[in-house]
Amino acid sequence: MAPILYLVFFLSGAAALLFETLWFHQASLAFGSSVWASSLVLSSFMCGLALGNLLAGRFATRLRQPVVAYAVLEGVIALTGFALVLGLPTVGKALAPVLGALEAAPWAQNLSRLGFGFVLLLVPATAMGATLPLLVGVLEARDANFGAVLGRLYGWNTWGAVCGALAAELFLVAWLGVRFSAVVAASANLLAAVGAAWVARQPGAAVPAETASQPTATGARVWPLCLAAFGAGLVLLALEVVWFRFLTLFVAGTSLAFAAMLASVLAGIASGGLLAGAWLGRRPDAHRHVSLLAWGAGAWVGLGYLIFPLVSAPFAEGIVHGWLAVLWLTAALSFPVAAASGALFAMLGAKLRVVSPSAPRAAGWLTFWNTAGAGLGSLLGGFVLLPGLGIEPALFVLALAYGGVALACVFGATEAPRLSRLAAVGAVVWLGAALVFPHGVLRDHHLQRSVARVAAGDAYEVVAVREGRTETAVWLRHFLEGEPYADTLVTNNYSMSGTNWGGQRYMKLFTWWPVALHPDMRDALLISYGVGSTAESLIDTRALERIDVVDISEDILELSDLRFPDPAKHPLRDPRVEVHIEDGRYFLETTDRRFDLITGEPPPPKMAGVVNLYTREYFALVRSRLRPGGINTYWLPVHSLGAEDAKAIVRAYCEAFPDCSLWGGHGFSWMLIGSHDGLPPATEAAFARQWQDPVVGPELRHHGIERPEQMGALFLADADQLLDWTRDTPPLTDDHPKRLSDEAAPWPVDPLFDAWIEASGARERFAQSPFIEAVWPAALRERTLGYFAVQDQFNERAGGRLPTLDTPARLQRLEGLLATTDVEVPVYWILGTTVQEVATYARRAARGRRADPRRQALHDTARAYAARDYLGAALALSRAQRQQPRNPALVYLRVHALLRAGQADAARDVAQQAAAWLPSRDADRRVWSWFGERFGFDAPFDASETGQP
Repeated sequence: MAPILYLVFFLSGAAALLFETLWFHQASLAFGSSVWASSLVLSSFMCGLALGNLLAGRFATRLRQPVVAYAVLEGVIALTGFALVLGLPTVGKALAPVLGALEAAPWAQNLSRLGFGFVLLLVPATAMGATLPLLVGVLEARDANFGAVLGRLYGWNTWGAVCGALAAELFLVAWLGVRFSAVVAASANLLAAVGAAWVARQPGAAVPAETASQPTATGARVWPLCLAAFGAGLVLLALEVVWFRFLTLFVAGTSLAFAAMLASVLAGIASGGLLAGAWLGRRPDAHRHVSLLAWGAGAWVGLGYLIFPLVSAPFAEGIVHGWLAVLWLTAALSFPVAAASGALFAMLGAKLRVVSPSAPRAAGWLTFWNTAGAGLGSLLGGFVLLPGLGIEPALFVLALAYGGVALACVFGATEAPRLSRLAAVGAVVWLGAALVFPHGVLRDHHLQRSVARVAAGDAYEVVAVREGRTETAVWLRHFLEGEPYADTLVTNNYSMSGTNWGGQRYMKLFTWWPVALHPDMRDALLISYGVGSTAESLIDTRALERIDVVDISEDILELSDLRFPDPAKHPLRDPRVEVHIEDGRYFLETTDRRFDLITGEPPPPKMAGVVNLYTREYFALVRSRLRPGGINTYWLPVHSLGAEDAKAIVRAYCEAFPDCSLWGGHGFSWMLIGSHDGLPPATEAAFARQWQDPVVGPELRHHGIERPEQMGALFLADADQLLDWTRDTPPLTDDHPKRLSDEAAPWPVDPLFDAWIEASGARERFAQSPFIEAVWPAALRERTLGYFAVQDQFNERAGGRLPTLDTPARLQRLEGLLATTDVEVPVYWILGTTVQEVATYARRAARGRRADPRRQALHDTARAYAARDYLGAALALSRAQRQQPRNPALVYLRVHALLRAGQADAARDVAQQAAAWLPSRDADRRVWSWFGERFGFDAPFDASETGQP
C-alpha cells in the first residue's frame, strides 16, 4: 500500500506544478504580468495552501477513511484546477471594468486583485494544502517512524513537482497548448484519485478516529519549532527570488530558463526530503541534529556565491540558453541549500510529532507555518530585499538568517536546549562562511562581465545600477575617443534599448510613419518606454494633445533622468504625458479610452512573460482600443527570432489587423503596422508636413529619412504578401505560447530575413502592392522607387556587409548616391562612419581636445562628401594620406573627389605619385577601369604593372 501512495503523491506533485504553471500563465492574462500582479496571485495561492494545511491538521484526525478523503481532494483539484485554466481569462475580462475604475488608487486595485485571486484559487489551493497531512497520518499508522514517512512523502511529491515544471515547458504546452495541458494535469490528479480509491478498498486502509490529547511538551518548546518552520520557508523562498535575479545576469530570461531554475531548486528540496527520510528511518532520533541543517544551509549560501565565478567561467563568453546548463548553474548555487531545506522540513516534522497529539496535527502545523513563511519570503525577497539592499547584501542577510532558524531549532528541543557536537561543527562552518563572504564581487566581477558583453569592445562606464523589483537595470555610457557617444539600458543581461543612431532611428519611426499617414492624430499610447526615444518623438509631434506612457518598471522610467537631465526636454515631464506603472496588456484590458496611435516596443518576445504582448488575442485587443482610422506600430525584432518564430508573430498580427504591413526600421529591427479599419489615401502635402516641422524635420534628416520618398523605401511587404509567406504557419496565440520557441536566435540571422530586406525585391513588392496604391500619395509612389537603392546602403551597413573602399563596388555606390540624389546620411555610412560619430568628434574638437588624426580626417572627408564639397573632400583625404601614405583606398577616394570636382589633372598627379607602390591586384585594376568608364579618366601608367604583383 505504501509504495502506491508514494506514487500517487508523486503524480499529485507533478499535477500541482503543471497546474501552477498554467494558472500563472492564465492569471497574467487576467490580472497582468506586473510584479505586483504576479506577486499578489502567488500570495493568494500560498494563502490557499496554508489554509488547507491548517484545516487538514485540525480535522483530519476525525476521519475514519482519510484515503477516501484524499481521493476526493484530488478529484476536486482536477475539476477546479481545469476550470480555473479555462475560466481565468474570461473572469479577467469580466473584472476589467471594476479594476480599471480603481486605476487612480493603485493600493485599492492591488488589494482587489489579491482578493479576487484568493477567491479564484481558494478551492484548488486549499485542497492541495490538505493532501500531505491526510496521507502522512495514513502511512504513520503502518510505520510509526513519522519523520521517515514525512521525508519520503515530501520527497516524492517534490520530485513530481520537478517533472511537472519541466514537462510543461519542454513539451506539453508546445505540443498541446495551455488548455489541453490542463487536461493532462487534471488527468494526473484523477489518476492519483483512482490510485488512492484503490488503496482505500484494501484491508486495513481505515484509520481509527483519534481524540485530542495533550502535547507531551510545553508550548515553549512547540512555538520555536513552528518559528523554525516559518523561518525556513521564508528564507528559502526569499533566496529563490534573489538567486533567480542573480542568475538572470548570465542566463537567457526565457520561461524555460526560469522553469529549469525552479526545477533545480525543487530537485534539491526533493533530494533533501528523501535523504532525511532515509536518515530518520535508520536513526529515529536523528532530528536532534536538525540545527546542523540550518547552519549548513546558511553556510552554503555564502560559499556557493563565493565559488560561482569558477562554476560559471565556461559560460563567460555568452548568455546561457540551454536548459541543462541553466540547471547546472542553478544547482551549483542553490542545490545544497535546497537539499538542507528539504531535510530540515522532515526533521522539524519529526520533532513536532514528539510534541503533537497526532500525525496529521504535526504535519498540519509544520506545513502551515512553512507555507506561510514561504509566502511572506517571496514578497520579502522581491519587494524589500532586492530593491532595498540589492542582490549581494540580500544573500548575506539571508545567510545570516539561517542562523536564526538554527537557534529556533535548538530552543524547540524536547529536552534542555543544547547543540550536538555535529551541530556545533555546523555553527562554526556557518560563522566561517559569513566571515569569508565575498562582498563586492557583484560590482567588481559579475556586473562587469554582464555589461562588457553588451559593450562589445567599446570603452564604457557604468553610470547607474538599479536593483529593483522587476529587474537589475544598468545604465551604460559608451565613449568614443574619450567622448560620450551613446547610452545603453541593460536589464539583467540584455541590451534592452539604446541611444545609438540606429536604435533611435527605428524607435522614432514608430511615430513618424503613422503621423505621415494619419490626417488628424490627437491621442497616442506608448507601451514600454525603454530609453525614451519613441516618447521623445511623440512629444516632438505638436499635434498630439495627450500621450499615455505605460511601463511595467518604475526604475526604468526613473533612469530616464540620466538621458534627459533638463526637465524642459524630458518626455515624462511634458504636460501632455500621463504615466502608468502597469502591464501594457492589463492597461488596455481595463481602460475604456480609445487612441489614434498605439505604439509599442516591449522587451524581446522570448523573455519570460513577454509572449503575452505578441499573441493574436493581444493584437486584437490593441485594434479594439484604436479609434476609427487609428494606427498601430509595433516592434518586430527579427534579430532575436528564428524564421518560424517571426512567421508565427506575423501571422498573429495579420489575423488581428487585416491591412497589416511590414516595414524596415534599422537593420533587423522591423515594424509591423496595422489600422483599426483601413487608412484613407494621404495627400502629398499632408504626408510631407513633418519634413517642414522645425523640430521633427531636422530629426528625420539626421536619422537618414531626409526626404518623404525615403519613408516608402522602408516597405517590405503588405497583407497579401505576408499571409502568403505565413500560410503554413499557425499564429502565436494565448493558448499556444510555445509556438515561440525557447531556442536562441541564429546569428548571423536567418537568410530569409536577408531576402526580405533585399532592395530590388522590396522595390518590386512596393510597386505591385494594392495597399501602397490605395494609401500612398500618388505623386510620391513613382519617385520613391529610386530610393530603394539608397535604403540598400542602410541595410548593408547595418548588416556589416558593405564592400571595402578599395573596390569598384563601393566607389560605384558612392558615385550613384552623389550623382542621383541629394541625401547625405548614406554617404557617411559608405565612407565608414556615421552622423553620430562625426557629431561626437565635432563636440570633442569644440572643446579643444585633439582627436585621432586618421579618424578625424575620415570624418572631415565624409562631411565634405555629404555636402558635395568635393575639393574639401580631396583636401581632407590629402591630410589622411599623411597619416597612412600607402593606403590604396585613400588614393582612390582622392582621385574620385578630384574628378568629381572637375580636377582631372590634379587627379592624374595623385595617381602618378602613388604608382610606385599601388598594388596590381585584379580588384585594383577594376578600380582604374571603372574610373575610365565613368569619368573618361586614363591612369598615367599601366595599371597592370603598378607596384608589386
